[in-house]
Amino acid sequence: MAHIRDKILAHFKADALTGVAFKDHARRKRIIGRLSNMEEITINEIAESLNISVPKATELLNELAEEGFVVEKGKRADGPGRKATFYGLAPDVCYFLGVEIRKYKINLGLMGFDKSMYKASYDIPFFSEDDHESLAEIVKQIRLFIEAAGLPVERIVGMGVSISGRINVNTGEILTIYHFSDAPVKKTLEEAFGMPVYLDNDSRSLAYGEFHFGARTTESEVLILNLDYGMALGIFVNGRPVFGASGYAGELGHIPLFDNEKICFCGKKGCMETEASGRALIEWITGQMNDGSNSILARVLAKKGIIELEDVVDAVKKGDNLAISAIGNAAGKIGRGLAVTINLLNPQLIILSGSLSEVGESLLLPVKTSLIQHSLTLVNSDTRVVLSNLYEKAGLLGSCLLVRDKITGLV
Repeated sequence: MAHIRDKILAHFKADALTGVAFKDHARRKRIIGRLSNMEEITINEIAESLNISVPKATELLNELAEEGFVVEKGKRADGPGRKATFYGLAPDVCYFLGVEIRKYKINLGLMGFDKSMYKASYDIPFFSEDDHESLAEIVKQIRLFIEAAGLPVERIVGMGVSISGRINVNTGEILTIYHFSDAPVKKTLEEAFGMPVYLDNDSRSLAYGEFHFGARTTESEVLILNLDYGMALGIFVNGRPVFGASGYAGELGHIPLFDNEKICFCGKKGCMETEASGRALIEWITGQMNDGSNSILARVLAKKGIIELEDVVDAVKKGDNLAISAIGNAAGKIGRGLAVTINLLNPQLIILSGSLSEVGESLLLPVKTSLIQHSLTLVNSDTRVVLSNLYEKAGLLGSCLLVRDKITGLV
């Protein structure tokens, strides 16, 4: 039944189109884009937003409805004495699979065409030292998830994979892990599931979820900081994600901001990640405990053999002094790094997201203080800084939506 998937995907391709057909294809894509942002729209509103006639808007909308991408949502008043039909995206014409690979777990989700989450599964345990074994485990978990979802497999038309590290979005190569010479991850997954696969950096996927589902209101110039074991920015300019030439834009964690001898994960010295990331936070806490500081995290370390960021967040919420001091110390350095971005990009909004954002005001307040201290007042007065309201859901939402928008040509 793969022909159903191929037929759906063919609707979004314009390679062989010319003239009026190409122009109408672009208009249909714009209608889908408008409905993605507005959820419902009338024919008159479509005509006005696309600057086309009402008959032409009716024709294009009818085509999308016949293909199953648009459905009637009801009627509403549209002037004296009449009601207009309004339309929205169909939820079930096709689905998009999101795969978020975290350090010790994976999250999986299926999103409908209308951006509604059909099914999601969080915190699936996942840990392996061997890349080939762990990739095989990922494939296994995806198969189990699809089977449990109970959807027609042929209607799942694309997969978006979110993972940390440096990823070339043009080639689908991961240059840090799962970098196999014989079969790159993208090729392996496409062969296993028979659908297009798009890989992207975890911070940009998370940022995409935050931008479209999170704390943003009307801002279009937005930075989203992913505070996890590493750290990186998702950048939106005029409402569009910034990828860079090969997809590496936003590597805030590798700005050489500190004069230290700590070797970063990237192999350089003095990167922000060596002082302000979740990995550095855990190293600092562990060092302090080794020097005699008391913390409830000592019991966690003794029991599990490792300290995870979730443990640090829990310790802060329980009032652990060492964990709170660690967050305050890291937050000051995070603010210093963000001051660089404010001076460079002058954003309207910064969202603090990722695992560490769940500590709340203990992070937000010292970040803001440091920002004021290190950035130009003339510039930082334009920037609102907030905490994520999505927490662990942002990355998976972004993975699903980003692959949907890449396949439909919206991004």
